[in-house]
Amino acid sequence: MKNQLIKITGKSIELSQNEYFAELLAYQAQFTPIKAVANLLEQVLTAMQALAAGYLPAQLPELMLTDDMIAASQAYVLQRYPHQPAKGNELWAQLAEGLEQIDFLLRHFRDALIESFSMYSYVSSPFINALSEYTAGAAVLEVMAGHGYLTAGLQAVNPAQVVIATDNEDWRLQPDPTKAEPVTAVQNIDALAALAKYLPQVDYLIISWAPDTNTLDLEVIKQALQLKPAIKIIIIGEKDGATNSAAFWQKSQLEPITQVNRYLKSFDLIDEQAYLLTGLN
Repeated sequence: MKNQLIKITGKSIELSQNEYFAELLAYQAQFTPIKAVANLLEQVLTAMQALAAGYLPAQLPELMLTDDMIAASQAYVLQRYPHQPAKGNELWAQLAEGLEQIDFLLRHFRDALIESFSMYSYVSSPFINALSEYTAGAAVLEVMAGHGYLTAGLQAVNPAQVVIATDNEDWRLQPDPTKAEPVTAVQNIDALAALAKYLPQVDYLIISWAPDTNTLDLEVIKQALQLKPAIKIIIIGEKDGATNSAAFWQKSQLEPITQVNRYLKSFDLIDEQAYLLTGLN
């Protein structure tokens, strides 16, 4: 079940004009003879196609070119032109330039997800299936939900589960705001107001990819524990890294959720994990 893609919306996004997707397609065609490189690009292309079609994508491997991939590219040149060094050098120059550009594109895949789909955290189908199993049908409030990928996934896996997504939509005030619409209903309400309104109705509070520019995350969990001491709080982010405030990581006692993190593998250097809050220092 964890390998089956989750359908989250009936809307689709056209990729024919997506420059990032087009570049990947071109390099995949160029590197067709070098299977390891072509297969890696295929996984990225397939993930984008899934999202464009309204599905949460599959889990991705780490998106990087390995020494073995480079060696395979060199071996292909030697096999193609074993006795024609001039042609071999010309082909290698083309492949080397392509490998450099592929490396650049892979390192910026998260930027492409944000630009194309307004997806900051890579919400995969296996991850959502694991999170759904962990919450076991209990009612959930998600604050700072962004475009609602996490909530949409939980709702799709278990339509009977109450999952409420809220966000104050501060991202619409950014210099280059996204034009993409949320993938599920996300109530325009700030996190503290959402706690006052919905916390009595839920068993779990989920805070995913809170910004690292303020201490609202710490304020939210403090208020949540005051309003409902028994509330279970799940944090999804990178410890001491790209998400949440430094004060939050210093003061929070956190237990990694192993059964979820097994399916929360990062494709880049951002090591996001799911944690259960067990207390505050």
